[in-house]
Amino acid sequence: MNIARLASNHPTSNWLRLLPSSILALCEAPLRNPRLWTSLAWMDIVQNYRRTMLGPAWITVNLIIFTIAMTLVYGALFSVPTREYAAFLVCGMIGWFWVAAMLQEVGNTFLSYSHFIKSTSINKAFFIWVAVFKQTIILAHHMVVYAALVIFGVIPFTVYSFAFIPVIVVLFLISIPLTAIVSILFARYRDLSRLVSSLIIVLMMITPIFWQPGMLTGWRLKFVHLNPFYYIIEFIRTPLLGKPLDPTVVAVVLGMGIFFWVVGAEVYRRYQKYVVFWL
Repeated sequence: MNIARLASNHPTSNWLRLLPSSILALCEAPLRNPRLWTSLAWMDIVQNYRRTMLGPAWITVNLIIFTIAMTLVYGALFSVPTREYAAFLVCGMIGWFWVAAMLQEVGNTFLSYSHFIKSTSINKAFFIWVAVFKQTIILAHHMVVYAALVIFGVIPFTVYSFAFIPVIVVLFLISIPLTAIVSILFARYRDLSRLVSSLIIVLMMITPIFWQPGMLTGWRLKFVHLNPFYYIIEFIRTPLLGKPLDPTVVAVVLGMGIFFWVVGAEVYRRYQKYVVFWL
């Protein structure tokens, strides 16, 4: 694929000019040429699993192995029925994989594509959209496990389950400015990626993924109510479990989305030109 030639193929869209300049810097090029970032995201996944027996299906296998192991151990420890715990864990892990990628993997976006950034004039916003769409493809692989549990009756499929469609759209939109912030910080401060890698397990353990929020009482409930990752996990997990979304959870997630777009778009507009010097 000729990346530079694809990146220069822009159909015109006058409505984009209505966006604020900071948001336009992050969105204009990718929206004018979606073929580039969608194709590159898929090529990245194929490349990562090239010459493996199962290919990208390893993404699904990882979730299956993890779910079986954790259900057998933690389901017994918490005295939760196996079927109920498996449903809770799978839906929570689907959300956590997305969160973990936003904290860790997408932060290396500019570092991963440094050869393109240094040798071509491609708009760096393309690579941000590539990273986010790549996580969307990975999420689609995880949904295979979810679909299997629905078919076998482990997870109920109700009218509330359809709310997962707008949930994915919201997550995709939130992830774009968040990726812009983290990618710039990781490019500027190389120790930050190692710090996040060290904290990722701690964050996973204090977020209600393996345990249910109702298991905590007293001051320990602050680990739930003051944990932003809890709201994102619940935003994803609740419709997957076939339950209605909590308005508080929706409000918090949308509020975080607005904050990330205001801050992330401005951070990208101001500092993206320095990235090439930091790589």
